Amino acid sequence: MRSWLPPDHLSWQVTGVTGQLDLPGFAAAYRAGRQGQAPYDPAMMAALLFYCYFKGIRSSRKIAGACIDDAGCRVICGGAVPGHQAVAVFIRRHRAEIKRLFVQVLSLLAAEGAVAGHVAAVDGSPVSGNASRFANVTGDQLAGRIAAVEAAIDAGAEAWLAGAAADAQQPLQYGDGDDEDDLPGGGNDGGPGGAGVPRRLAVLAAKLARLRAAEARLTGRQAVPGGPAARIAAAREAVAGTARRLEQAEAAQAAKMDAYACAVAAGKARAGKKPVPADKAVRVARVRKNLATAQARLAAARQAAAASPVKVSATGPDSRLLPAKNGGGFLQGRNLQLTAARRQVLPAAGLHDNPADAGALVQMTRAAAANCELAGLAGRIRGWLAGNGYASAQDFKDLDHLMLLVAVSAEAAQAGRADGGGAVPPGWEKMAARLATPAGKRLYKRRAALVEPAFAQFFGRFGRYLNYRGRDAADTEIKLLGTVHNLGKLLDHRRRQPAAT
Repeated sequence: MRSWLPPDHLSWQVTGVTGQLDLPGFAAAYRAGRQGQAPYDPAMMAALLFYCYFKGIRSSRKIAGACIDDAGCRVICGGAVPGHQAVAVFIRRHRAEIKRLFVQVLSLLAAEGAVAGHVAAVDGSPVSGNASRFANVTGDQLAGRIAAVEAAIDAGAEAWLAGAAADAQQPLQYGDGDDEDDLPGGGNDGGPGGAGVPRRLAVLAAKLARLRAAEARLTGRQAVPGGPAARIAAAREAVAGTARRLEQAEAAQAAKMDAYACAVAAGKARAGKKPVPADKAVRVARVRKNLATAQARLAAARQAAAASPVKVSATGPDSRLLPAKNGGGFLQGRNLQLTAARRQVLPAAGLHDNPADAGALVQMTRAAAANCELAGLAGRIRGWLAGNGYASAQDFKDLDHLMLLVAVSAEAAQAGRADGGGAVPPGWEKMAARLATPAGKRLYKRRAALVEPAFAQFFGRFGRYLNYRGRDAADTEIKLLGTVHNLGKLLDHRRRQPAAT
């Protein structure tokens, strides 16, 4: 097979890199004995994934087809033809080990001096998920579906138990001994006592589990700070507090009236203005006005929540509606977050469960720092850059120990192309002052050059979509894509500096 392809072909390069990786964790997942069919070599499967993903082939069926008609795949597999199920099962079984490959390839980049610079930039962009945007439901709709599935499970279980009891009361009749339908409960027609009902119950149970997961995710999204539920709860608490103050004001005014009446009855004249009833008191009227305002805010918050309720996908709870980058509109997907250093090397890649980037900065900087430490790059990145979508007083407080530059106004102003104006929110003053310095402006200009080409290369090679559902599966897929992206950077570095190789 060495005569099939030139020595510098991608398949040989990928095979060489895979041979440098530490893969004993893959083999630990298999049984040591000889039970069952022998698995494919994990090194071969990893090299096959690297090669196909590098060429933009991400479907397990297309990878299986490439093992037949692609010379590079045939060289990597040594003539073996893994089926699409083998590819899918390999990814599902070794999710933890596949995630660790990201750090291993980053270690190779560090060992060969391919990670340059001391500044990294963070940015996000939406990617489509494996779910339909028309499957999003509100909390009431989700509760109705859960109730319907639970009722179907109860009815199916009662019918199956009744059929099983009826079969148990019938005398056992043997036929010719070759048909399993001669045994009680052995039929496959789906009737009472048959195997069809348990299968339907299993399907319903799986559907109920998905709906319950969607319900939990919906509850979490409703409880996020600043969300509809949080705004309604804050408005309700304001109404309750104002109502208590109104009761106290009315009680105090009534006490004044009673004290004045007692003094007059005792013949003790009091100097000053005669107290008025509570409905005419200025202080009570002021509190009543505040209560009316609080009640109006509560009604507005409820109306806003009813007009645009928080929704969740019944088929892919981990995905959500996001504004689409190209063509406008919305897509059902996830918020992809990348941390890019010089030459678009990725120290970290992940997914953020929010259409906005706010809140992802702490997650990405910590993940990048942890990966760099494991890869032997501890302390290499000393400056962090992010756009104005990441501006958050809480994040600024949590990351105060880092040299962090986040835009707090227009991007043009932070990059020195225009004059910014207006006051910044509380907690942003220190960041605004840091960006206003000549050194801060000069450093922040590098943000777009670091991370924007990384997204262009990422989407140009892999596309803007995810194949796998579920948080762990999607995170594994993103880590694999990031690994292949960094693998390309490693191969480019070796082509530029063959002596180092």
